[in-house]
Amino acid sequence: MKIGVFSDVHGHLDELYQTLALLDLFEVDQIVCAGDLIDKGLYSNEVVDLMRDMAIPCVQGNHDAKIQFGFMSSQILKDNSFVYLTTLPTSLTFKWVGVSVYVCHANPWEDTSIYVYPTRRPSLLHMVARAVQEDVIIMGHTHHPMCLMIEGKVLINPGSIYGNRDRPERTCGVLLLPACAFEIYDIDTGRRLSL
Repeated sequence: MKIGVFSDVHGHLDELYQTLALLDLFEVDQIVCAGDLIDKGLYSNEVVDLMRDMAIPCVQGNHDAKIQFGFMSSQILKDNSFVYLTTLPTSLTFKWVGVSVYVCHANPWEDTSIYVYPTRRPSLLHMVARAVQEDVIIMGHTHHPMCLMIEGKVLINPGSIYGNRDRPERTCGVLLLPACAFEIYDIDTGRRLSL
């Protein structure tokens, strides 16, 4: 089974269309998003409309959550976008072909001040692995692609389709189940990248 994974759209509609077209080319069976649909780009409402129309499972990112407090840098949100974003769950769980998958934005504690990079202290990575029971933990937030095996669990991050902090490519991923292998792709070229 193939699961398409992306995160951190940040109001970039063209990049979302590119990502969905690429995942369609790979014939994924399911798509999930690790949050941050809005802010920074010019098309937050249109991104929300597309996500809602396609019924893509998505968790609430920190930019999605902060609109409740009036924070939004690039455009005014429509009422239906506001309702959609404020009702997104902070985590999702799935079971596919015998593999349990947990999806969140920043980390299992919903603390956006904690960035889970692959270069962080091993103690933090072990805490993430122990925080939930699921076999695979999907996160976003860092704009940094990642795939680590920690305590028998797979910690993954598809990076950002808006742009990554540490590399020039904008990325998404494909999770292969039941093997729990994770592949990262450049959304502009479709080229598979090394982690």
